[in-house]
Amino acid sequence: MTAEERAADTVDHDVRAAFAAGRPLRFDPRAPKQERAVRGELLSFLLTAGYRTAALRLVGAHVVGPFALEGARVDHVVDFLDCTFEQPPDLRMARLVGLRLRGCKVPGLWGRNVRVGSDLVLEAGFTSDGVVDLTDAAVDGTLRLAGAVLRSKGDHALLAARIRLSGSLQAIALRAGGEVRLRGADVGGSVHLGGARLVNAGQNALDATGVTIAGNLFCDAEGGRFTAEGRILLDGARVGGSVVFSGARLRASVVDRPVLVIPRGTADEAAALVADRMRVDGNVELDDGFTSSGTVRLPNADIGGYLRLSGAVIGRRDVVEELADHPGEVVHRIPVALHADGIRVRGDLEARGAVNGGFAGDGARDSALQAYGQVRLVDAHVRGSASLSGVRLHGPGIDVLFADRLRVGGTLFLRDLRAHGSLRLQNAEIGSTLDCSGASLLSPRRRPDGTVKPSLDARVATVGKDFLCSHGFTAVGGVRIRLAEVGKMATFAGARLGGPDSDIALNAYGLTVSQLVLRLSEDQVPVGRVVLTRVTAATVLDGPGLWAATGGVDVEDFTFRSISSTPHVGVRTRLRWLREVQPDFAPGPYEQLAAVYRDGGEEELAQAVQLEKQHRRYSELGVAGRVWGFLQRWTVGYGYRPWLAIAWLAAFWLAGSAWFLGHEMPKLNDDESPSWNAWLLSMDLLIPIVDLGQDGKWKFSGASQWISSGLIAVGWILASTAAAGAARVLKRV
Repeated sequence: MTAEERAADTVDHDVRAAFAAGRPLRFDPRAPKQERAVRGELLSFLLTAGYRTAALRLVGAHVVGPFALEGARVDHVVDFLDCTFEQPPDLRMARLVGLRLRGCKVPGLWGRNVRVGSDLVLEAGFTSDGVVDLTDAAVDGTLRLAGAVLRSKGDHALLAARIRLSGSLQAIALRAGGEVRLRGADVGGSVHLGGARLVNAGQNALDATGVTIAGNLFCDAEGGRFTAEGRILLDGARVGGSVVFSGARLRASVVDRPVLVIPRGTADEAAALVADRMRVDGNVELDDGFTSSGTVRLPNADIGGYLRLSGAVIGRRDVVEELADHPGEVVHRIPVALHADGIRVRGDLEARGAVNGGFAGDGARDSALQAYGQVRLVDAHVRGSASLSGVRLHGPGIDVLFADRLRVGGTLFLRDLRAHGSLRLQNAEIGSTLDCSGASLLSPRRRPDGTVKPSLDARVATVGKDFLCSHGFTAVGGVRIRLAEVGKMATFAGARLGGPDSDIALNAYGLTVSQLVLRLSEDQVPVGRVVLTRVTAATVLDGPGLWAATGGVDVEDFTFRSISSTPHVGVRTRLRWLREVQPDFAPGPYEQLAAVYRDGGEEELAQAVQLEKQHRRYSELGVAGRVWGFLQRWTVGYGYRPWLAIAWLAAFWLAGSAWFLGHEMPKLNDDESPSWNAWLLSMDLLIPIVDLGQDGKWKFSGASQWISSGLIAVGWILASTAAAGAARVLKRV
C-alpha cells in the first residue's frame, strides 16, 4: 500500500469516526489538497446508509469525486465550513434536515427541487464558479447568501425560480456575475439584498417577476450600496411590507422596443427597473441617492403607503444632453425617465428635497428628484399629496411631465420646480391646491410647424382650492388653463408668461374661478396673447402689465362681479386699456364693466363706460352713422344724459323767441285773426306733433323762413334722440 493510499484510509477512518460521534472534523487549510482530500462517495454513503448518528461536519476539507445525494432522504445535519469541491454537489430532489456550506468553494450547485427542513446556508464567503440551481426548492427556514460570490460562466448565477422559503432570503453583500432569478418565488419573510452587487450587463441582473414576499424587499445601502449592472424585474410582484431601494445604483443598457405615445412620437425606454403591476402594501422608497441610468417603470403599480423619490437621479443623461444640443428641433423619440402610468399611491408621493425636514435653500434643491427624460403619470392616482417642489426635470423640447388625468387627493406641489420641457396636466383633478409658485419652465415642447406648446398645459383641469403661479413663476411657452375649474383663487401675480416663439402667453378660455389675480406690473408684460374669453370670476385683480400684452387681450364674454387693481386704477384708465386691447369694437366688455360699477353703486362711472361704448360703436359706422352718433352724443349723451336735450331745446327756444320778437310775421290767412306771440311760436316750431296754435298761422319769408325751418328740424332731431334715450333708460330700469 502506498503512502497516498494509507493517508486516504486515515482520512476515511477519521471521517467515519467524526460522523459517528457527530463532531466536527477539522483539516488544516494550509495543508496540500491531497492531504485534505475526502471522497465524495464516502460522504454520500454515510449520509444515505441509514446510520443513526448526529451530523456530518467538515472544516477545511477538499472533497474529490461526486458528492451526490440526488433523490436521497438525509436525516442528518450537513455542515461544511471552508471546504472545496471538485464537482458540483448534486442535491436534486434530496430531502435534507439542514445544509450549511459556509465559506465553501464549489464549481456549481445542483439543487433543483431540493427540500431543506431548516436554513439553507450559502454564506460567509461561499463561492460558486458555476450556476447555483435551486429551482422549485423548498426551505423551511431562511436561505442565507450573505457575502456569497456567484461567478457563473453562463447567463445565470442563481436559479431560484418558484423557490419557497418559510423564512427570509438573506443576501446582504451578495456578489453575482450573471442573472439572479427569483421568478415566482414565495418568501415568508423579507428579502435582504442590501449592499449586493449584481452584474449581468445588457440582460437581466435580477428577475423577480411575480415574486411574493410577505415581508419587505431591501435593495438599499445596508452592507454597502446595492448595485445592479443589468435590468431589475419586479413586474407582478406582491410585497406585504415595503420595497426599499434607498441609495441603490442601477445601470441598464437593455433597450425596450419603442412604443407609440400620445399625442405623437415614440417612447424610448432603456429600463433599469421594471415593476409593472407591482403590489406593495407598504412604502416604495427610491430615494436618498437612488440612481438609475435607465427608465424606472411603475405602470399600474399599487402602493399601500407612500412613494418616495427624494434625492433620486433617474434617466439617461446622455440622451437628454443630445436634445439640448439641438434646440428648436421637433423631438419624435422621447426618452422616458419614470414611467408610472396608472399607478395608485394610497399615501403621498414625495420627490422634493429637504433640509432639516423643511424645504428651504440650495441644499433642498440638491436633494430633490432629478429626472433626465419624461416623467409619465398618466391616469395616476395619489390619495394624499404629491410634492415635486424643487424637482429638476430635464427634457428640452418634450413634455417632461406627462400627467393627463392625474388625480391627487391633496395638494400637488410644484414650487420652485425647474423644468426644461413642458408640463402637461390635461384633465387633472387636484383635490386641494396646485402650487406652481416660483417654478421655472423653459425649453417647451415644439409642434411640427415649429411653434411652441404651452409650458404648463392644465386644460380642463379641476382644482379644489387654489391654482398658484406667482412669486417668480416663469413659463416661456405660456400657460393653458382652458375650461379649467378652480374652487377659490387662480393667481398669476408677478408671473412671467410667454417667450419669443409663443403665440399665446395665457389661455384661460372658459376658466371658472372665484378670484382671478392677474396683477402684473409694467415690467412683467406677457409675451403673446392673453385669452380671457368666457372666463367667469367673482373678483378680478389686475395690473397694467396684463393689458399691455404684446398679442393683446381677448375679453369677449369675460364676466366678473368686481374688478380692482393695486394701486387703484380709474375708469378712464380702464377704458383706455379696453381701447388698446380691442381694435375692433365689441359691446360685451363695456356692458360687463358698466354692470360692475353699477352693482357697486357707482352709477356715474357706469354711465362713463356706456358713453364710451356708444362712442366706439358709432365711430366704426359709415358717415351717416357717425353723424347720427355725433348728434346723440352732444344732444342726449346717447340717452344716458337726457337733460342735455332739454338744455338744447331751451337754448333754441330762447334764440327763436329773440328773433321773432323783432321780426313779426304777417298773417297767412286774412280770415283768421291769431294773436302774435313770439314765445309760443318758437315753442310750437320746436316741439313736433303738439299744436300750440301758432304754427301754420303766419307767413314766413326771408331769414325768418330759414329760422323757422331750422327750429322744426332741430325739434324733430332732439325729440328723436330724447325718445331713444328714454327707451334706453326704461330698458335699463
